[in-house]
Amino acid sequence: MLIFLLTSWLMAQDCPHGSDRFNCVKFIKNYDGDTLTVTIPGIHPFFGTNLKVRVLGIDTPEMKGKTACETQWARVARNLVEAELKHSKRIDLKVDHKHKLDKYGRLLADVLYDGKNLKDVLIKNRLAVEYYGKKKQKIDWCKMKDKI
Repeated sequence: MLIFLLTSWLMAQDCPHGSDRFNCVKFIKNYDGDTLTVTIPGIHPFFGTNLKVRVLGIDTPEMKGKTACETQWARVARNLVEAELKHSKRIDLKVDHKHKLDKYGRLLADVLYDGKNLKDVLIKNRLAVEYYGKKKQKIDWCKMKDKI
């Protein structure tokens, strides 16, 4: 227990959090391309363990999509996110001050890792579209992927 507390304290000293940032978070898993689970070191475990994060500013194909094609591209997005974050050296979350939580209680944040923004990577690979809440636009993911 003492080693855990000391490690957490040292991590917090090397990678302090800011007013709108959680630095050096640990990736646990992701459900799809825009929803992931992290642990935030250096804060109370009640708040920082298995915290659900919704990537700010994008929408990706749904795992339970309306078509087989959407589900297929949802798996591709999920696998890309997992591969990128699982092997990253550092992950930081930049929290949206205006809307800290989404309607499901997930933290809304930009996911920054190894000098990249996850949102930009997904959009560049045509696995996400911009989305800032409210009504979602209908996306034909098959046609979108055909344009690559």
